[in-house]
Amino acid sequence: MAAGARAIVSASLPPGVTTPGETDALLEARRRGVLIVLSSRAGSGRVLPRTILREQGFVVADNLTPQKARVLAMLALTRTDDVAEVQRMFDEY
Repeated sequence: MAAGARAIVSASLPPGVTTPGETDALLEARRRGVLIVLSSRAGSGRVLPRTILREQGFVVADNLTPQKARVLAMLALTRTDDVAEVQRMFDEY
């Protein structure tokens, strides 16, 4: 964040589970305005939208790998930093 990151893509355990320490760090980044995208580092599987993730302001990458989620996050940030709109893009693409 200190270097100016606008987004973090978390390569989490399937299905989008982070450790308590990771969750705290991601929530702190979100409070500072950084876009958080949760993806899975598994070869297959999905990170589905859950109420808690929506309440935390996280974007879910569905079935995108962390690498693909990073590219889509970079493209999305050229248009908007609104979490709902970025989630719409992830849902569509």
